[in-house]
Amino acid sequence: MKQVLLSLLIALVINLSAYHIATAQPGKFNQFYMFLARAKVAPQWTVTSLVQYRSYDVDITDSRLFLVNTYADYKLKNAPVQFGAGYMYLEISPYDETGTEKKTIPEHRVFQQVTIGHKLSERLELSQRYRFEERFLFSDRFILRARHLLSANYKLGNLESGKWTLIGKNEIRMNLDKETAFDSFRLWGGAGYKITKTFEVESYWMSQFESGGIFNFGVISLRKSFDFTRKNKN
Repeated sequence: MKQVLLSLLIALVINLSAYHIATAQPGKFNQFYMFLARAKVAPQWTVTSLVQYRSYDVDITDSRLFLVNTYADYKLKNAPVQFGAGYMYLEISPYDETGTEKKTIPEHRVFQQVTIGHKLSERLELSQRYRFEERFLFSDRFILRARHLLSANYKLGNLESGKWTLIGKNEIRMNLDKETAFDSFRLWGGAGYKITKTFEVESYWMSQFESGGIFNFGVISLRKSFDFTRKNKN
């Protein structure tokens, strides 16, 4: 319990520090919370479910976005490549031009993805995810979007017992059915702390660059993993 509280405290300090930096930069500071559960259900199959909530500024009740997401991945036997597909439901809550009124936009999204792993050393691992999304907003608006995410994880301390990992990410998102294809570009930087072998807390600073400006996020992410194939090995 002490380790959990310490990890959350560290994540809170990082995000509060990020908030003070963000107030001097263009764009709003936003909160970003996520819980992700990943289960290995067969030797080559994993199922991932996550819940994500974002709020404007430091007011956690001022909802910016809520989503739930589930997808399955199939890993090739002889290559660090996974093929996946899934479904996502979102409620997006943007403000109007005056900044005083909000509306809620529901969205249904299906997606397909390919993830490729690159182990550069015992400490440094990279991964690339290519995702195609079919976005259904309202009943008559459809957007086809492509995303590329590059992630880097660097393990600190002892390779066997070390608990800290440095994490960096960048992602570009493109709308494939518009003349101006650019949607947004994201930069992430932060750290992860392994509380147990199967439970980890991560905290990031994320900046999202888009046509409307720069939006900054303080991110806290909780990750839990399960392995339902272990019983079958005994």
